[in-house]
Amino acid sequence: MTILDQTELALGTPGGTASSAVAVPPGGRRALWKRPSALAVVVFILLLGLVAGPVAMVFVGAVQSDAPGLPNNTFSLDAVYRVYISGEYYASLIGTLIMAISVAAFSVFFGGLAAWFLTRVNVPLRKLWEFGLILPLFLSPFVGALAWLLLAAPNSGMINVNLRWMLGTDATFVNVMTLPGVIFVMLLFYIPYAYLFISSALKNMDPSLEEASYMNGRGTFATAMKVTLPIMRPALVASFFFVAVLATGVFVIPAVLGLNTSFSPLAVEVYRAVTVFPARPPVGAALGTLLFWFTLAGVYLYRRSVRNANRFVTISARGTRPRLVKLRAGRYVAAAVFALYAFLAAVLPYAVLIVMSLSPFAITDFRRMTFSFDGIVEVWNAPDVLTAFGNTLWLGILVPTLTVLVGLAVAYVVVREQGKLGAIVDYLGTFPIAVPGIVFATGILWMYVRSPIYATVILVTIALIGAYIPQAARFASAGLIQVDKSLEEAARMNGAGKLRTIFTVTLPLLRPALLSAWSLLFVFATREVNEAVILSGPKSRPLAVLAWNYVEQGSIRNAAIVGLFLTVVMAIGILFARFVLRAKLDSSNL
Repeated sequence: MTILDQTELALGTPGGTASSAVAVPPGGRRALWKRPSALAVVVFILLLGLVAGPVAMVFVGAVQSDAPGLPNNTFSLDAVYRVYISGEYYASLIGTLIMAISVAAFSVFFGGLAAWFLTRVNVPLRKLWEFGLILPLFLSPFVGALAWLLLAAPNSGMINVNLRWMLGTDATFVNVMTLPGVIFVMLLFYIPYAYLFISSALKNMDPSLEEASYMNGRGTFATAMKVTLPIMRPALVASFFFVAVLATGVFVIPAVLGLNTSFSPLAVEVYRAVTVFPARPPVGAALGTLLFWFTLAGVYLYRRSVRNANRFVTISARGTRPRLVKLRAGRYVAAAVFALYAFLAAVLPYAVLIVMSLSPFAITDFRRMTFSFDGIVEVWNAPDVLTAFGNTLWLGILVPTLTVLVGLAVAYVVVREQGKLGAIVDYLGTFPIAVPGIVFATGILWMYVRSPIYATVILVTIALIGAYIPQAARFASAGLIQVDKSLEEAARMNGAGKLRTIFTVTLPLLRPALLSAWSLLFVFATREVNEAVILSGPKSRPLAVLAWNYVEQGSIRNAAIVGLFLTVVMAIGILFARFVLRAKLDSSNL
């Protein structure tokens, strides 16, 4: 199974089963009267603490008068009134929806075109361009936003500064610190999601339908519009709602680039209410509930769309390869566009980060630039950087490991045991998809504010495990369905208990899927900002949050250097998984 196949499963793309956190085999919803096992009860209790508890605490925090844990904190509806009724945050809500819908619509448009060209047109170097399209999924959106801030800020951006002296003008040529600029940078990181959805459906589509259209005299464009597009419509709608849900709750890109926009997205307002003095935790919680309702609606519409998509996609002619459209100049134009996307999403931003990291000062004028490694050495030796590096390794190792184990337990209860409790576990395991990271972190904050682990790396670890359970469970379930249940039954008949059977039979057979899950969750955990930015303290900040703090302090050069450190950590983790753990990293379970 390639990374593309795996990523589609973890995302819940139309190429796999996507109506729940785990893929359940036919007949998997029967026998609901079965008595739940001890494992199912333990998993249920664990999910209550990791998922349901934090979400419930967001709603509890919204009806409080003050910060959690204070003795004078009482029941109050002031924050709810301020957020829902007063109109103070209506502009932020409307702007958030405009941003999310725009990102989703453009992502589906460009992702759909890319999917059609790479599956239906004889584009040269197809595998290379497909890798370039999914590459941003393995990079940090925060690092990308920081790089584009250095490139295209209206006053100090590298593009504007150098074009001004070259052309002898004071004009501003590009400005990424606007709503269109924010949407542009978000598109670089969300087009891959739409591409994976739509390309999966195209690959599973019966090519004989298009072949019949060609045989009846229809041309390439007419076949695409009259045959391919109607069949792909449910997949397009599903990918639209999925990307819209992600974009609605995004925090880091608008926070870095949206300084000059006319609005602050709801996720940014949640962050400000919780962390900026004077803090207003009840307002942050109330804003979180408002954001939650919209993402929950998006997830509901997405799941309905996926069920429709599965009815339209057929694999009955899997052995028949689709006819590749032979475009002359068009295929080279498409290849050039794919190369441009990879350049804008990965090559150019990281080249800028390297240049700025080697510059003693944050100078963007080519005429005044000098280069030295002194800044990198200075930042590396800083105590807070070394501490953040250790915290990043902690999260990168512990979060994927524990999340994969929890995801395996969730998948085993749903796929193997089923029953009423299994259905509840299934929904609880899916729920974090509907909760934006910064909202989930707010619930964790309210839940653990008076505990010994408050503001520690342990608390960040708990938050990330809860947030990534759906991805781990989908990987595990895809593998479980492919494992014959009789192998486990044979172990049980020879006296092995359930846990021993899981660890000696099931786990070794699932090793490839679980290693792929570990690899991708390693990337997610090390680059995460949404949850960690609220929950981490001075001694528990990972590299991503430290870079964010440098941006807030105006130390852009140090932020760029830390961003490069973070990228190196992610790259080493992926190479370790690929060549040491032998994980199948190709492109499909994000």
